[in-house]
Amino acid sequence: MSCLAVATYNHAVVLIHHGWGWNYGGMPIGTIVFWTSLTLLDPMVAILLFLKPRPAVIMLVILMASDVANNTWVILRYGGEVWKVAAQWIFLAFVLTTIDFVWRATYE
Repeated sequence: MSCLAVATYNHAVVLIHHGWGWNYGGMPIGTIVFWTSLTLLDPMVAILLFLKPRPAVIMLVILMASDVANNTWVILRYGGEVWKVAAQWIFLAFVLTTIDFVWRATYE
């Protein structure tokens, strides 16, 4: 949950400083759209974890897997700070290892 809050903050800061049309220093359009959309998707999933945990957990897995895949590709293609993607890999591993617990602990 706190990881999604930090991610929301980071994406919101980018939008505040650069606006919706920023190209993240020349990234491909798919990456631009994806990173910008995370400003809305991250808090949406965080809120849904409280309201509808089962669908939100599925959404979180999809969100984190796509984020890790995109960011790993960006690092490999363009370079960057590897520790940021490593932290996302760790969070994805945490999500994947705890999904069964969350699923069983919730009823919908």
